[in-house]
Order: sequence, then structure tokens, then C-alpha cells
Amino acid sequence: MLVHICCSVDSHYFLSELQKLYPQSKMIGYFYNPNIHPKEEYDLRLLDVKRSCKMLGIELMEGEYESTIWFSRVKGLECEPEKGERCVKCFDMRLEKTAQIAQKMSLDSFTSTLLSSPLKEQKILFAEGDEIALAYGLDFIKVDVRSNGGTQAQSELANRDRLYKQTYCGCQFALSKQRESHKQLPLELMSNIGKQIVPGSNEERKLVFEKRDKCEQEGKEYALYKRSKIIWRNLRSLCIDDNEVLDSYIITHSRNKKMIKTSTITYIRQTINDITYKPKHIQVGYAKRDDSVFLSIDDVNALLNTRYQSTREMLYNPPMYDDEMMLRVLLCGMDSINPIIVLDRHIKHSLKILINAHFQEHSTFAIAVYN
Repeated sequence: MLVHICCSVDSHYFLSELQKLYPQSKMIGYFYNPNIHPKEEYDLRLLDVKRSCKMLGIELMEGEYESTIWFSRVKGLECEPEKGERCVKCFDMRLEKTAQIAQKMSLDSFTSTLLSSPLKEQKILFAEGDEIALAYGLDFIKVDVRSNGGTQAQSELANRDRLYKQTYCGCQFALSKQRESHKQLPLELMSNIGKQIVPGSNEERKLVFEKRDKCEQEGKEYALYKRSKIIWRNLRSLCIDDNEVLDSYIITHSRNKKMIKTSTITYIRQTINDITYKPKHIQVGYAKRDDSVFLSIDDVNALLNTRYQSTREMLYNPPMYDDEMMLRVLLCGMDSINPIIVLDRHIKHSLKILINAHFQEHSTFAIAVYN
């Protein structure tokens, strides 16, 4: 039996129940999900499915990531609600591909872990599966693992085995609508231009679950948990001197500025401990009629022990997030949201500043390892 797998949370319980119902059948998992975006999210779900299948003793095959074909299939349905016509097209594409692979492998049946998801219409999946099975001369195995407490058992098993519990189906259109309804941005679809690993990012989640897998391989005790944070993203920023746009770098958790004029900037020589707690002599710029704080790239190098030649280099090769946050703490304090602007040199006259920043409460994954 070929079993289409959508994600570990749905498949882990579904496959374990399927093994009980069909003890004589060899099951092969098939991960085919071109609907999952971005690719980093796809990779993370695949990583977790591999772990789940290994735990259950299920052979796993990975299908192609045919995202371009998926987008063409759902064109014109971008604004459809979840469980609408776009979802039906998405089911059809994945179920039909699974049927094609099953037929090529000379298998006589197939099914999908989509049937276990409480967010999917089971009746539609039954009907679509039967129709596709008929076209390929196969049987579509219809099982209901959601009834009689199945959904709760599925959640408990996912928690017990510390699976990656994603917060959206995978479709970027559904994600955008979901976040919009909560007046939030779809952080999962954003990446830092310099690939800095920031809280709430795909890169951070991947590191957490890779660390989980490493702990299990090394037999280390660990706890997987969630923590709420105020996530910050710089959507757009400009620093303008007369009519010239200057290269600049905005330090994390800087608040919005709507093209304000700073007035003159006064630089004060100060002794501040760097991130290794060694005293460094730097000059910090303060705008007379504004809460913005200015540093030169040389001042940043002194505090972070870096060797940036320019703010442009810093933009494309940013410091570690924790070091950048520490820079904020050193200059303005832990709870500050003052705009901290890094320039290539000290500028003392008035500048225009635009910062379109977004703050959002977000629950992130974290891991604690027993030492």
C-alpha cells in the first residue's frame, strides 16, 4: 500500500493506526507536497516525516517538489477560503500523483494521511480518492482515524514523540489569509536579506529540530517547548542626507520612523563594555529632537569585535542576532525600542529617517538540553 504523507503530525498517528488495521500489508510512505511554501518549510516537514517513518519502521519515498506546477493548477483560486475549491485542486494533484506512482510500482492500493487532518473535509477526500482510484485501477483505502477521540489521541501522540507541529497547512495563500485575520504578517514567507537567523524564522525552526535529532542520536535528554516572543522585522528603511540615500543598517527592535527629520546629531564620547565585557571608547550620536541613536561602523566593530568595512557589508553579512540584541542592550537598555542606526561615518547635521518596522507576538520553538 502506498501512503501519501502530508506531514508528520497527521502521518504519525495515521500510519500507526493503519498498521493495526492492515497488519499483513507492507506500507510505503510517499512524501509529495508541492503545495508547501516556502521551500525551507517543506524541508523541515520532510525532515520530521523521515524521523517519524524511522520510528514506525515505514519505508519512505520523496516525490519531486513541483511547486511551479502546483501554482499553475491553483491559478485563479488564490483568494478561495481554506476547504474551498483551491484545496480540492490541491488534493487532486497529490492524490493523482500518488496513484500514478502506486500503479508504476504494481501496487494495488493507496491512501493519504490527509484523511487524519481535522482541517480537511473527509467526505471530499473520500470522493476524490475513489474517483482517482477508479481511473488507475486501484483501491483507495478509506479509514476514519478522527472519530471516537482519534483527533485527541493524534495530538497526544505528536506531543509524546515531540513532532514538529506546524501552524498552517503549507499553502502560502491560506497562511496569508490566516495571518491577516489576526492582523499579523506571515513571517514564514520572509527571509533576512543577509540570512541572519532570527526568532520566528524558518532557519531558526530548522536549527531547533536538527538539534532535537542530534540529541536523540547522541542519547541526550532534552525538552522541546514553545516560548512567546516579540518578533521584529525591518520591512523597509531609508537614511537620507539631503537628496542622497546613505548606506545604513538598522539594529533589531528599532521602532518606526515616518520620514522624520532628526535635527543636528551630537556625538558623545563614551566608555561602554563590549559584548565580552571589555571597556571600549566609542562615540554615540544623539539627535536633539528625536530618540534616534547613531553609530559609525567603526563603533559597531569596537562593540561587537567585528571587522566590517561598511554598513553594506554588514547588511549582507549581519552579526548573530543575539550579538545584535546585546548591542541594543549596551546602548539603550533591554526594553528599549529607540531606533539605532549604523552609518559608514559620523554625520552631525540633520538627516531624514524612514523605518517601516513590524513588531509581532509570536510563539517560537525552543529546545533545552540536559547537561
